[in-house]
Amino acid sequence: MWLLRLRWSLRDARKRWIQIVGIAFTIAIGIGSYAGLSSVTEWRYASTDKSIELTNMFDLRATVGGGGDVPVGSLAQIASEIDGIDEYNERLFLDTQVETTADGEELLVHGRIVGVDTSGGGPSVNGVEVIEGDGLPPSGADTPRVLLGRNFASFWDLPTHGSLTVGGDVRVDYVGHAASPEYFDILEGNGSLGQSNLAVLFAQLADAQDISGRPGAVNDLVMTLEPGADSDAVSQQIIDAAAVHLDGILLEVITRDEWPSYIALLGSPEVDQSIYDVMALLLFIGAAFATLNFSARMVQAQRREMGAAMALGESPRSIAIRPLLIGLQIGVLGVILGVGVAFALAFQTAGIIQQRVILPLFEMPFQWVFFARAAAIGFVVPMLAVLVPVLRAVRVQPVEAIRPGHLASRGGGLSPILSRLPLPGRSLERMPIRNLMRAPRRTFITLLTFTTSLAIMFSMVGLNTSFSTTFDEGNRELQGDEPERFMVQLDSFYPVDSARVQDVLSDSTVQLGETGLRLGASVIAEAPAENIDEQTRLDLSVRFVDFGSNVWTPTVSEGELQPGVPGIVLADKAARDFGVGVGDDVIVTHPEIVDGAFAYGTHTLPVLATHPHPLRVNSYMDLSTAADWGFGGLANIVTGVPADGSNLNDAKRSLFGTGTGVALVQGMSESFKSLQDALDQSRSVLILTRIFVILLVMLIAFNTANINVDERARDHATMFAYGIPVRRVIANLSIEGLLLGVAAVVLGALFGYALLLWMALFLMPTSIPEVGMLVSVRWWEMAAYFLAALVAIAVAPMFSGRKLSKMFIPGQLRVME
Repeated sequence: MWLLRLRWSLRDARKRWIQIVGIAFTIAIGIGSYAGLSSVTEWRYASTDKSIELTNMFDLRATVGGGGDVPVGSLAQIASEIDGIDEYNERLFLDTQVETTADGEELLVHGRIVGVDTSGGGPSVNGVEVIEGDGLPPSGADTPRVLLGRNFASFWDLPTHGSLTVGGDVRVDYVGHAASPEYFDILEGNGSLGQSNLAVLFAQLADAQDISGRPGAVNDLVMTLEPGADSDAVSQQIIDAAAVHLDGILLEVITRDEWPSYIALLGSPEVDQSIYDVMALLLFIGAAFATLNFSARMVQAQRREMGAAMALGESPRSIAIRPLLIGLQIGVLGVILGVGVAFALAFQTAGIIQQRVILPLFEMPFQWVFFARAAAIGFVVPMLAVLVPVLRAVRVQPVEAIRPGHLASRGGGLSPILSRLPLPGRSLERMPIRNLMRAPRRTFITLLTFTTSLAIMFSMVGLNTSFSTTFDEGNRELQGDEPERFMVQLDSFYPVDSARVQDVLSDSTVQLGETGLRLGASVIAEAPAENIDEQTRLDLSVRFVDFGSNVWTPTVSEGELQPGVPGIVLADKAARDFGVGVGDDVIVTHPEIVDGAFAYGTHTLPVLATHPHPLRVNSYMDLSTAADWGFGGLANIVTGVPADGSNLNDAKRSLFGTGTGVALVQGMSESFKSLQDALDQSRSVLILTRIFVILLVMLIAFNTANINVDERARDHATMFAYGIPVRRVIANLSIEGLLLGVAAVVLGALFGYALLLWMALFLMPTSIPEVGMLVSVRWWEMAAYFLAALVAIAVAPMFSGRKLSKMFIPGQLRVME
């Protein structure tokens, strides 16, 4: 008996294989999106931990403040005398400018030379792992040889070997691509330095000293701590020891957890996974609704066969087995296809991520937990979808089940109401609307599946647009009326009237130059709002600018700029996060100069105004109040625009020469560069998601049209018997689909916009708290996607044309009463 039922179910499968495959692939998209995207995050976490362990990333890092340096061995001597430090390495950091070409495009970007000592197999802390090419050769060659950071090389698709120009006129050869834990992910300069515009060069310590003109000097120490050591206590000991042994030189000590790239390295997977979870959940819900709808309708099409079986005396339990086997086939095939979709999506997404996050080890083990969970749900859904209509079918009297559709229908649904409405047109023209209204439950579920899919597409496209708008508005705020406005970062603090500052201001490529200061500070609210944690502390970049300038001042959202008045201008996002407004006080901890030495001080300042830049770290104070912090008459930045006849690259090339004191020349448009780079890489993932959504819409449309043809076979046969051509029947099916599609577009836009608002205003602030998202929608772009969906819905019935044209009309009309 079981063998007979199995053969019968296989016969059913051959008869309805198109529907079974379509439904199975629909559920496969839901399974695959969840399992595949969730696997990528697990791979990233596991690979990050192993890569950090392989390269022995620092626990503490001490850097000589003010751009200074000390003799080789000075920092190592301090480390050797402090308990709790396990391993340590001295290094020389050199900020420079790198010039090269990629595919004929001139690249002039910020560079960083990291001088390390490789003797004895070092460095033991923050190891340099070769990804491709040769290892770091010994120093002493006529042309220094270095390793190029894989991040920059990957973004610009640079070869393994090549040449670069650093510092304006020093040629170096790179012999391979490498990675170090500080630069697995690039996020520096408050987001202004990213994968595309920070070229890291790893060099032998002696070569780095020669390039920088600092023979025998180091300025950086990286350390790992012994188990159980207190990092805060060790940090304070390092600072105290430096004050004694280094003639009062200030060492800036940070922990691994404070390094921006490390924060991004651990935080990015969480941010991505939060987006993945929403996408996968919505895709799965849409696929599950579609599967429930199609499976139920496919079973309902077998109603008369079930009635005949009951009339012959077969038990309800026995009758239910056959359609349940169909559900089993759908579930098994859906799981198999889902695994394939998951692997395709996971490996494609992982490949995209590996172009941005450079890890020496990236392992991709099979994630059984996610696949098993998704497969179990994907298997149960079609079984339940079949079970519910089967139970309903076997509970009716056989005579009711056997009755043909045109007699079984008693004007249910909304047909009685619709019959009283004066619809325009003839019977055939009114038929699509009547078909939708006579089965409102079926119509609602189909509409829900379309709406869910279109809402996902709306939110994904809108999220991408919102990111772009946020970046564009932020850059526009910093650029003012000059698109090529730039900032020159000096390598130390210089008097405004010093030769180095004046050389920048008087350079032939610079006009509208203004001096200023940029300092790091941390801020807490003196009296936070009730819903704000008293310990909320934000790290800010405080820029001292002339509030009375006619060239550029920050735009004011609330309050006013008051030249000469001590106070701070916060970003709108920072003010909201603090729960403060104009007139409230905040406590600022900042560097200051006391008796000619650097120290840290604290001031209580009022909030003078707020500004609309979406990056909350940007804050401003009037330049005249810098004297209160001991920086009166000093500058470490100069802003300007290229002179007539020059462009930004001309200014970079002219300003960044040896001995000029210039550490960085950067266009204001690069203020979001790291986030923009991350978004550029992530767009491929969003595009993949859109492809799956469009495919889901097409599958829903195809399955809907295919099942409609089966359900209404007798109706269509009657129409053909009266001479109505196949093309008119297909047209009616297309119109019916379009009516559903238009309703789904309206509802999808509403729900999609609500979803976009939730993601931008609630999800993103939790995942990326530094950025205040600006919600934006390009309606023409949305219209293009929705139009494509409507075309897919309208075209789907055409694939049933062959089945309709080959229909055996007498067989469909023959009925045993």
